[in-house]
Amino acid sequence: MQRDPTDKSSRFAMTGDPARHEASLGRAVARLFDTAERVPPWEMAPLIDVVCDAVGASSGRLFVADYGLRVLQQVSVTGGDGEAMMIEGTLAGRAFANDEIITSTNEPVLWVPLTDGTERIGVIELVFDTDADTDDSARRDVLRPVVAALVMVLVTRRRYTDVWHRSRRSEPMSPAAEAQWSLLPPLSCTTASVSVGGILEPAYEIGGDSFDYALNDHRLDFAIVDAVGHGMSAVLMSTAAVGSLRNVRREQGDLTTAYRHTDRLIAEQFGKSYFVTGQIGTLDFSTGVLTWLNAGHVLPMLVRNDTYAGELQCSPSTPMGLGGDVVEVATIALQRGDRILFYTDGITESRSPDGTLFGADRLADFLVRSSHDQVPVAETVRRLSANVVSYVGTGLNDDATLLLIEYRGAGEAA
Repeated sequence: MQRDPTDKSSRFAMTGDPARHEASLGRAVARLFDTAERVPPWEMAPLIDVVCDAVGASSGRLFVADYGLRVLQQVSVTGGDGEAMMIEGTLAGRAFANDEIITSTNEPVLWVPLTDGTERIGVIELVFDTDADTDDSARRDVLRPVVAALVMVLVTRRRYTDVWHRSRRSEPMSPAAEAQWSLLPPLSCTTASVSVGGILEPAYEIGGDSFDYALNDHRLDFAIVDAVGHGMSAVLMSTAAVGSLRNVRREQGDLTTAYRHTDRLIAEQFGKSYFVTGQIGTLDFSTGVLTWLNAGHVLPMLVRNDTYAGELQCSPSTPMGLGGDVVEVATIALQRGDRILFYTDGITESRSPDGTLFGADRLADFLVRSSHDQVPVAETVRRLSANVVSYVGTGLNDDATLLLIEYRGAGEAA
């Protein structure tokens, strides 16, 4: 949104006086919320204007990450606008991937990440007059709280319009994928005790894969599922499975109850020839104990002390829907910094153009290198997903889903 560079009537007062600084910041945030109440939910430009005024920018643009977390697309009243920018190899992408404000060296431009709590959703581009000091520390002090308020507004308003969802797609999306994405929790979340990151591929044709998690009373409850088949029928099964698991979790039932209820629901609704594999678990923050059961699913991988520690073992129960019972509920005491990857077999069974499998060894090596390089969980998942897609080259033959969990320690000590 282009603004009049001579109009400084409402711009933030860059001052060393803490009291005036706080008052000006309060006015900027109040104006943002007031503007959000007055303009319709599909209008983003007036909100960007407020941010520009607050920091003295002459113009600004809003970009959102696409569903596959590979490109950034400008948001407009009709959806995506203009040419998408790759996350890899661009300043905007660097701001998004590293969750840091990036300054252009060639022009007075700042790229500021948009983060909903700890989930990265996009970036805002702020352009300044050529004589403006874009590295001014006072301006950066203002940016974080004002942009945080902007994100709160955007997250609330996107429930009432399709603009945000249209802007997130860089290619046509199947109805099955549309349904599956609407089921998901935020793709990432980080607290003092745990960090979680997940993603679905192929992002625009996803079928029966899904994951879920929730933070409840000093613990993480999670699940990953893979429904037999493809397309909408598989999505309906995975939706039913996740819905059943959520229902038992919210009723405070245990893992065995969740498994049995979901098994019965799938059998009743879809018949005995249909089933859902998966894993259901909980991580206690105070003890670091991971408790989980395996419903006929590929075993998760553990990375400890930047070393691949092998697969977590749990005797498989029958896939849900086939009338079995729980064979084992496994436990393991995690150490601070441990990472566990739950995934579907579409990851390891992906093939390069010459037919070579991506394989478990390549997957484990990627996880170890990411842990050693201290790549955050959310960015590890994004890079791994992009790596698998790039390895295949011509499109995945099966759904490939990731859910990475890092135990960070108990409470404030983390």
